[in-house]
Amino acid sequence: MDNGLPRIRLAALALLSALAVIPAAAADYPNRPIHVVVPWPPGGPTDAVARVISQEISESLKQPVVIDNKAGATGVLGSDFVAKSAPDGYTIVVAGTASHSLAKIANAKLPYDPLKDFRPIGEYGRYPVAIFVGTSLPITNLAEFIAQSKSAKDGLSIGLPGVGSVSHLYAQLLAAKTGAKLTYVPYRGDAPARLDLLSGNIHGISSTPDFGLIADGKARLIGSTGTQRWPQTPNVPTFAEAGFPDLVGFIVWGFAAPAGTPDDIVKILNGATNRALKSERVKRIMVDNAYFVTGGTPEALWSTFDQQIAEFGAVIRSGAVKFE
Repeated sequence: MDNGLPRIRLAALALLSALAVIPAAAADYPNRPIHVVVPWPPGGPTDAVARVISQEISESLKQPVVIDNKAGATGVLGSDFVAKSAPDGYTIVVAGTASHSLAKIANAKLPYDPLKDFRPIGEYGRYPVAIFVGTSLPITNLAEFIAQSKSAKDGLSIGLPGVGSVSHLYAQLLAAKTGAKLTYVPYRGDAPARLDLLSGNIHGISSTPDFGLIADGKARLIGSTGTQRWPQTPNVPTFAEAGFPDLVGFIVWGFAAPAGTPDDIVKILNGATNRALKSERVKRIMVDNAYFVTGGTPEALWSTFDQQIAEFGAVIRSGAVKFE
């Protein structure tokens, strides 16, 4: 009698039982609230857009989606928290160019690998970096901005949503390419930088524009790193249109989950995200906050970040940009 046969049968039954659990778990997802970590302060465009998309995802999946703001270190603190969270689909992060592309190059002490320690869910939008100034300055276009910066004793002070941010990188590239004389003032996100601009404490901001401030005559857009003009400011040329075609780039935003999150759960979250982007409410909020609506597959988001890592690495190695 072959005593190994019962053991083989038991092993086969155990394997079948394990396989049977996988679709059951995916079919049961989600059965409790999902937490979306926004690694930026509340009140800015990143927070506003993440909230409205999360509301649509909540309605689509029939479960609460809770926003947790964990700001600090240009998106690194919140991203690291999610990287170390359980890979069960109940804690995901707003993954941006700063935390998942530029940080790979600019932060030697990054506590996570931006691609290996996460699974992409999908991109939801992107926007170019803009320079805008307070209306107390006699500046209406890029040429005047450059000239004013050169003539001022200490140059122009430019607020940034964090050291090592993409806005920081492109502000430095703008200075390097045009000869503009700039002093960089970092903040913990866009909102506090804008408050200082309104208070007259800084001359301008490298960030995404606030169209409300522009419409109210409290700030003036000088240009952007985009490939097309924003519909709200059709008369403002991009930097490329103003004669600097190598100043083109975007801040890309999407969702990511901890590495090890099951394929079926990633698929569910990707589908819910893409459905959310079809909502007129979501489109309106995103356009109002300077986003260009995108969407797409998980793989496409990682491909974009991988390309940015290569591009930013080349720029930093060239010496044109230094984060200090």
